[in-house]
Amino acid sequence: MKKILTIVMALAMVFAAATALAEEKAFTFRDGVTFGMNMDQVMAAETGLYEIDNEHTLGPVQFAELEYEHVSVEGKPADLTYLFVGNELVAIRVNLEEYAVTFDQAKADLIAIHGGEAAPVDLALLGNGIYAVDDDGYLERRAEAIVSGNVMIIIEADEEDIDVTFVDLNAAYINV
Repeated sequence: MKKILTIVMALAMVFAAATALAEEKAFTFRDGVTFGMNMDQVMAAETGLYEIDNEHTLGPVQFAELEYEHVSVEGKPADLTYLFVGNELVAIRVNLEEYAVTFDQAKADLIAIHGGEAAPVDLALLGNGIYAVDDDGYLERRAEAIVSGNVMIIIEADEEDIDVTFVDLNAAYINV
């Protein structure tokens, strides 16, 4: 009986340590927003005026969007869109306003904050999350990704601005 109790205690300590480590590495965006929050929780955490919309995609999911225009993200002017599937936050898109930052500056800043290295976007790892990045499911412009824990950060350049999308790789919609 004493051996069983010792084993149970050891397993409890390992589980507690793993849980604490997972919580320590959880991705947190501005104002304490984390993946998995519902729309009401995000609206309570964020400040400013918002617009709620549904984004129709060519993919297997439809996103509910919570949009904040003309905000500051890491000191840069931006438009911010939270994307929800089933009222669960699964992705965050930051549209850095025209000429606020270059692709290389955005990439360097994100690497400094989140670590890792930028590489071509691994579409297999991203799965259906591609529709959070681009509603037609294609990355036609310059794009690179940083994988940090269970978050893929995609940096994409178009003619006018830089978009950065944070995708929760643990979200169920990835494999829908």
